[in-house]
Amino acid sequence: MTTYDEHDNYGRRLNKILEKAEEEHKRQKRRRKIALVSVLSSVAAVFLLALNLTLFFPYTVGGYDISAYAGSEYYALMDEIGSLTYSKSRRTNNFREYAGAALAFLFGGYGAADPDLGNGSVGEGNPPTSDDQHYEEVTNNQVQGIVEGDLLKRSDKYLYYLSYAEARYHQGDVLTDENGEPILNEDGKIVMSPYTSPAKLILTIYTVSGEKVNTYEISDEDPYAYNGYGERREMYLTSDCTKILVLVPYYDTDAKALFTRIFGIDVSDPSSPREFARASVSGDYVSSRLVGNTLLLVSNFAVKRTPDFAEEKQYLPSVDGEILPMENIVLPEDPQSARYTVISSFAADTLSANDCEAYFDFSEDVYVSAENIYTTRSYIEAFELEHEGLIGPAECTRDMTEIARTAYDGASLTYRNKGSAVGRIVDQYSLDEFEGVLRVFTTGRVLSSVYSYDTEKDPLEGLHDPTCNLYCFDISDFSLLGTPVIDFAPKGESVKSARFDGNTAYVCTAEVSYDNYVVEIDDPVFEFDLSDYNHITSTDSGSIAGYSMSLIKFYGGTLLGIGYGGNFDELKIEVYSPNGKTVESVCEFKRFAEFSSEFKAYFIDAEHGLVGLQIGSYDEHKSGYLLLRFDGYNLVELLTVENVGAVFDDARACLIGDTVYIFGNTNTGDCILKMVEV
Repeated sequence: MTTYDEHDNYGRRLNKILEKAEEEHKRQKRRRKIALVSVLSSVAAVFLLALNLTLFFPYTVGGYDISAYAGSEYYALMDEIGSLTYSKSRRTNNFREYAGAALAFLFGGYGAADPDLGNGSVGEGNPPTSDDQHYEEVTNNQVQGIVEGDLLKRSDKYLYYLSYAEARYHQGDVLTDENGEPILNEDGKIVMSPYTSPAKLILTIYTVSGEKVNTYEISDEDPYAYNGYGERREMYLTSDCTKILVLVPYYDTDAKALFTRIFGIDVSDPSSPREFARASVSGDYVSSRLVGNTLLLVSNFAVKRTPDFAEEKQYLPSVDGEILPMENIVLPEDPQSARYTVISSFAADTLSANDCEAYFDFSEDVYVSAENIYTTRSYIEAFELEHEGLIGPAECTRDMTEIARTAYDGASLTYRNKGSAVGRIVDQYSLDEFEGVLRVFTTGRVLSSVYSYDTEKDPLEGLHDPTCNLYCFDISDFSLLGTPVIDFAPKGESVKSARFDGNTAYVCTAEVSYDNYVVEIDDPVFEFDLSDYNHITSTDSGSIAGYSMSLIKFYGGTLLGIGYGGNFDELKIEVYSPNGKTVESVCEFKRFAEFSSEFKAYFIDAEHGLVGLQIGSYDEHKSGYLLLRFDGYNLVELLTVENVGAVFDDARACLIGDTVYIFGNTNTGDCILKMVEV
């Protein structure tokens, strides 16, 4: 035992304390020996149990035992899922895992009930024949011939609008006793029965003369299945105008998971619609397209935090209850999350599943060309940066976008390849495929951790500012064509909207700054010449107040932008004239108003120079649906139509002859139709 100087008072006291501690340690040691002998048999039993657990459960991954599935085609996939969904590191001890395995052995496992994904046909007999109709497009599709879902579709004879009402819990009838008298509560007030109005999708059908033909409700057995999800509904009208396809995300309470449901509604007799089929796909609805008779659907399926590998539907995507084989699942080298991008193909006339491919990682925006489906996901990449003035490399991260390409040929789907671009995209319009080349606009941003450098000034100053970039990839191998156009916009700006038109691209960039709580927005609009990828040139409009959230080709070869003015309370609609040498602002319309940022909520008829959208008033102007006409020189306000609904994102309009048909959705799901001569 260590001793201290006896002549030191502090040392003497410390020695006495150490002596007592030594004696107490010896007593505890004797007690432990006695206890060890008395519990030897118990220890042996515990040892045997641990030995058996080790022998029979030799391999765990991420805390999950997967040895029983060693022969499964999904074994490697389970490995990744175990790592991504288990909260503890693989390097921790396995005591809790062993104990959990023993408890599961004694008391049995658990798993969620299988969701009911039957593809049963509703109704019997042959559908009635319809009058000859012709499909009329009312949606501003990104790619010609690739139809996008919308809330409004039409033929030459009928218009179809899809509205939505959330489930509502409210008071219903008066409760009465056996004598028919009202039941009173303790306060002497009449007791009302609770009543639930189920969430429902409502298909309203009109003739082109504005006469309502029918209102058809689409509801689910679970009154809350579409609550909070129905606002993302979309629909299609088939090319023969006999069927409506409705897509909507819904929550399955039995499976405790999100699915995307497709309803097939036979409208060959518009006065008597009927459901002819249903289909379901694992995961939340992302996007879809209709190409001929093929419906392409993209969904995101998230694996539960603690999946039971004995229950395949908890960790594997399914289509109409059928689990995907591993050969249809692409497992990347370094997945970032336990989620799938599920791409499925259905026959539009029967809703029978044709094909399905799943990519083990999530997706965000979706762009579909004439032959390929591009799904994107953003992620963070770490890298080291060597820079003059730094003492060693700087540890940095930057935004990246991964782009996966899946080819489709009729009903078949084939995963091809993937590539990455530095930065993030703002939406689907930032991508475009043209003659075997994928062009992509991104906004890049770098973050660094620099704590030491040999000058007073940060040598990486300015590195953290966003940069606007343009990349062009050969889709066969995602190799870059030419040199990327990096940081083409003024310092601090990011991409806000983009559009491609053959060898020409348009992009709006902007910087949003705050000065004494006043928002200041400045932007230019660029025109790029992409005819030579080794020599890409551009011109721009110079700084203009505000920015456009959408760009689209407009009347007389102009470019239309819809977005914000000098601040986020001001609507700005602007017409530009790009001519290869400069981009000029022809005219603009501004008004303090709230409005939707949903592009499909804008009525744009380029042929007639018409623009419309629903607005809410911040000043003396009336709220309602605003209609403008560009006469070649100015945007002229035609009128504002009042009382067109309560949901700005759901407003839709189309032009038939000289009449604009304006559709709106109330909070209760009722469709409003206003017809205005222009």
